Amino acid sequence: MTARRNARPAVKVGAHVRFRGVKWQVVALSGQDIHLVGPDGGGEAVLAGHLFADPGFTVVGADALQAAPQWGLFETAPAAAREKALAWQRHVREVECGLPGGLGSEGVVGPQYDPEQHTLAEREQAKAQELTALGFGRVSRTTVQRMRLAYRKQGLWGLLDHRTTRASSHRAG
Repeated sequence: MTARRNARPAVKVGAHVRFRGVKWQVVALSGQDIHLVGPDGGGEAVLAGHLFADPGFTVVGADALQAAPQWGLFETAPAAAREKALAWQRHVREVECGLPGGLGSEGVVGPQYDPEQHTLAEREQAKAQELTALGFGRVSRTTVQRMRLAYRKQGLWGLLDHRTTRASSHRAG
């Protein structure tokens, strides 16, 4: 009998998991504790055995892991900048997989964002046109691409307008 390798995708920092019916992102591993952050930004530490024993447990989108969000830093940004970053997150996810909630989320793929029908460049262009029409200002395909790559590398932190996070704006007076 041959041992099965990689029978189950790995749970590691950056992975998304479904646990207790909610999609979480793994942000830290410490011994048997797995630290999770939910879609509302709330966190929880769960024993690995408890996580794996959950009947609905799955690793979501194992092939498309993203950087763990830097929640401590993200929370220091002004509320308006955080809201805009969260809005960008949904748009970036829609460009990448067709669904604003990301891989494994529910919903219907918009025809212009269907990865089986359109190239990544076509989806980026469609998103640029949509964002411009929504009042994001003039958004180019290059801007969408830059935001998508920043999100892949740094999570939500990469989507922030970092002019709002510079240390000089936080000096005591």
